[in-house]
Amino acid sequence: MATYYGCRPAVPTRQAVEKFENEVTIRHRNQVLVSKVYLDMQDHSWAVAVAYNLSRQAGLKGHENSLEVRYSYAPGEQKVVNVFRSDQDAIMTLDAGPFGDPDSFAQYALKYERGAVNPAT
Repeated sequence: MATYYGCRPAVPTRQAVEKFENEVTIRHRNQVLVSKVYLDMQDHSWAVAVAYNLSRQAGLKGHENSLEVRYSYAPGEQKVVNVFRSDQDAIMTLDAGPFGDPDSFAQYALKYERGAVNPAT
């Protein structure tokens, strides 16, 4: 189940998040990982994070996520989305935006991540 900070996503965004979590699994380092989405929308920055983990919940007393991906965007600034992938340990930039609201950014990030982990869709 997704976690939302600082926002109340619109119904289409909630549906996109739920669909992503239900459909996207990846194979990473000989493990099948499921996804969990976090939306963190603040006034000065918007972020969509996807945590890929085994079929159990991560947490303070649990295992760390096997793979983490974070899309971040500063509203009102450049037309750039920063993407951090923990397996590459690097930040790459995407030419995207401007986004009118947090929902459009969240939907863009989920669509891009789905394409990145499964180019066939």
